[in-house]
Amino acid sequence: MAEIMHMETQKIEYTPPGGITIVPEVGELVPRRGGTLARGFARMMMGLFGWTVEGEVPNAKKFMVIGAPHTSNLDWFVVMGSAYILGVRISWMAKHSLFKKPMGGVMRWLGGVPIDRRQAQGTVGSAVEQFNKHEELILCITPEGTRAGVRGQWKKGFYHIASGADVPVVAAAFDYGRKCVRFGPVFKPSGDVEADMPIIYSYYEGVTPRHPQKEAA
Repeated sequence: MAEIMHMETQKIEYTPPGGITIVPEVGELVPRRGGTLARGFARMMMGLFGWTVEGEVPNAKKFMVIGAPHTSNLDWFVVMGSAYILGVRISWMAKHSLFKKPMGGVMRWLGGVPIDRRQAQGTVGSAVEQFNKHEELILCITPEGTRAGVRGQWKKGFYHIASGADVPVVAAAFDYGRKCVRFGPVFKPSGDVEADMPIIYSYYEGVTPRHPQKEAA
């Protein structure tokens, strides 16, 4: 089985569940968003609900975050709250038609990246193009492709995007059992998707989704 190469990372300190997360500065290359007030508010809100943040992120201008297990719309709020705690700008893909006036500016401000599935290269090629055209980009993707995804049957689009754009991937877990968002491990695809996927799945062993019955369906 091919090994997945781990990247140099920035460690994130955290408090036990129930406390307000305290996070040091991430690497200077990571795209940033929000000031001291925004980060403090995010720490307070996540702490009030008992959520903590732990793990590692690469000190890089471009990388991908795969968030799983994705079984609830609440996952989006959890990952965005974590992003504001870290002070990093996380982007997500949406249909290009949603970026027309008058909402286009708002969509981009929220972190939306327009993807045109009509193009010959499809979603993967369009996402790779976005990585190539931006100097800085952290793209978050849910690999299941649906809130009822089953572990071991993920769509492999994220893998091909990361390979095509030559960017590292952060395996982010939404653990509702511990009320913890874990960033890491960080890896780069080896090019052998069949060998790498079981390793990636193993990063999520023991993680409790909000709706376990959906993941087991």
